[in-house]
Amino acid sequence: MNHRTHSVRLNVHTWSNHPEVNSLVTDIWDALGEDRQSNLTSKSNKKGTPPKRILKVLLVHLYATWLDDPSLWTGMSRNNNDYAPTSLYNALNIPIKIVRITDHLVELGYLDFVQGSNDKTFDGWFSFSSRIKPTELLVTHFLKCTATAFDISRHEKETPLVLTDFDVDKEGNLKKRGGKKLRKVKEYEQTPETQRMVQGLKLYNQLLTRTYVDIATLDEPYVVRQTKKGPQRLAINQNNKFVRRIFSRGKWHFNGRFYGGFWQQVGEDYRKFILIDDKPTVEIDYKGIHPTILSINKGETFNGYDIKAPLLDKEVSTELIKATKLLVLTAINAESKAKAFKAFRSNYPIKFKDRELEALLQQFLKLNPHLEEDLCTDKGITLMNTDGKIAEYVINRFTEQQIPVLTVHDSFIVQTDQQKNLKQYMEEATLNVLGTRIEFEQDYVSLNAKEEDKLNVIKVKNPSSFMGDKEEVEISQRYFNTYKKFKLWKESNNLA
Repeated sequence: MNHRTHSVRLNVHTWSNHPEVNSLVTDIWDALGEDRQSNLTSKSNKKGTPPKRILKVLLVHLYATWLDDPSLWTGMSRNNNDYAPTSLYNALNIPIKIVRITDHLVELGYLDFVQGSNDKTFDGWFSFSSRIKPTELLVTHFLKCTATAFDISRHEKETPLVLTDFDVDKEGNLKKRGGKKLRKVKEYEQTPETQRMVQGLKLYNQLLTRTYVDIATLDEPYVVRQTKKGPQRLAINQNNKFVRRIFSRGKWHFNGRFYGGFWQQVGEDYRKFILIDDKPTVEIDYKGIHPTILSINKGETFNGYDIKAPLLDKEVSTELIKATKLLVLTAINAESKAKAFKAFRSNYPIKFKDRELEALLQQFLKLNPHLEEDLCTDKGITLMNTDGKIAEYVINRFTEQQIPVLTVHDSFIVQTDQQKNLKQYMEEATLNVLGTRIEFEQDYVSLNAKEEDKLNVIKVKNPSSFMGDKEEVEISQRYFNTYKKFKLWKESNNLA
């Protein structure tokens, strides 16, 4: 597999307290020998992070990736600036010494290694961090360890609240920007407000750790996504559920959405097959949340996207409305019309010319003239802050009751028997944040109806009627096997 695309970043907060994991770490530490151990141990009064603890973080991460996929590589920076032991974002105080430990493991034959590349010719396109992967020698030690993937988690001290100078995409990845030097993560002082947000996120992540979330139809625990650099494998497992809240441009009033969890990284075609603790789910979203918020702020009513085109057939009209929705949302987030049109074309399968996109915008503004000054003026970053507060309210209400809810920014996924509560909390959230209600999306609601070994997905045109098109699929044997193991793990750890 391609070491560039078939890889994950080193996570310095991967942790496990399983006794056999500790035995594994001791075995490899002993294999380093006294000379290497001595060279890794600080001779000054400031001892720093014990090297054995650094080794543990590295080994637990590698063990977790091996359990997930033995062919998976780990991307690892060798830049001193990426290891700040006193940083708020480095809860286990992992220093650059982890690179020396890695080199020792490569030297002893425990790791395969590929040197990274710094591409200055093609605008960084061919740059990549160094890659490491367990060799057969290290795998022989892994095979002796009976700790499961469920015994590995993010360390409880990891902060789930992030402040960055960058903008992020819908999955929380940093967007490349030019201009002044930007900080990937920005240190901040703890305040009562940041402590409140951190506490809410920690309780939520603890609940997700105890909750089984899976795409029931997958035969393998991953989906393959196409990226600009080639196919990428996305893990669908119980270690890919950690949720962070990210604020952008170095300010607490920009962004503030919840990011993380595989459900945010797959499309609706996969989300409709999600089961939570083996129960069917429903996804409900707000209707045109950003244009609605802008309208509410102006004391106006959002009139939708229903462009009238009497000479066009129904299918073409439906496509134009779909295109207009994406175009308007893109324009709200863009700094200029040219950038909005470019971004739209990169995300829509049908190619539109500039004059055609301009015509769609003008048709939309005939319905919603009060929104003209809000398009192409970079309003999205503040609107994401608002919908982040709305999502926070809904998540906290469910977490208080120990009921899991998944967020995809302006939509929420819950077990079907919780949809009444979801609608109530969604209404309460907009009343609390905006002072008024926002309607739910009425185009359709996907409902999963679970039988013993099948899943019926019902696309409902009118959510109050529960009448719609049914799609029946089989639940995979992989799902049944993994869910059974998770239940046993919860029972054995008194988490049931």
